[in-house]
Amino acid sequence: MVKKSWLYVLILLVFLCAKADAITLKFNGFIADEANLLSPEVENDLNMTLWDLQKKSGADLVVVTLPSLDGKTVEEVAIDIGRSYKLGAVGKNNGMVYLTALSERRMRIEQGLGLEDKIPVSTLENIMNGDILPYYKQNDYETGIRRGTYMLAQTVAQAEGVKISIQGIIPDSVKSNYSDSRNKSFCSTCKRGEFCSYHRGRYNCYPWWLYPLAFILAIFSPRRKRFDSGSFGGFGGGGGFGGSGCSGSW
Repeated sequence: MVKKSWLYVLILLVFLCAKADAITLKFNGFIADEANLLSPEVENDLNMTLWDLQKKSGADLVVVTLPSLDGKTVEEVAIDIGRSYKLGAVGKNNGMVYLTALSERRMRIEQGLGLEDKIPVSTLENIMNGDILPYYKQNDYETGIRRGTYMLAQTVAQAEGVKISIQGIIPDSVKSNYSDSRNKSFCSTCKRGEFCSYHRGRYNCYPWWLYPLAFILAIFSPRRKRFDSGSFGGFGGGGGFGGSGCSGSW
């Protein structure tokens, strides 16, 4: 009887230690921006997109930024998030974690067991290396997170056989956004560099009246849909993660 009591105490201690070691995040919808890298407007646009993904497929794609990993590896933390918050639908385990750790300059895309056979790791690596890390290397974290999240959401949607609505604008890739700073302020075509933009290796010239017109249209255009955290039902209850994904640094 005494031995059983000690066994119960030992099991309880192990459970409490494991629970205390689990990561705790403050989610706003699908986003836990602990490193304060995102504006409220960007959070709203991403949440609306990820909410649509969840409604149509049951998939939970969460975006997490952390100031530090506190001595853990980025792989350990990403799996911990996926399992602790039970991402993905029950039985489907189609969750995904997009994690950025600022201090260590490390990131991880972790996918649940239900996505492993649908999304090759090479696809995740292409998104990481082509759409996210180039922005991170310029310390433009918000744009990198925006583009990366949209690309991942579309990838998961395609894998689940659904089409999702994108709220907000998907940023161009770094290559298509590249401009030569030596020529950016001057355009030989119209001699009015302030009315030109350098894009895809050439200048695009616009009439002067286009800018005030765009400003007026922005004021009177329909407002974007706002993410209602009150109607957000939380994550699906899956949580099956086996360590499939990719990691990178910048």
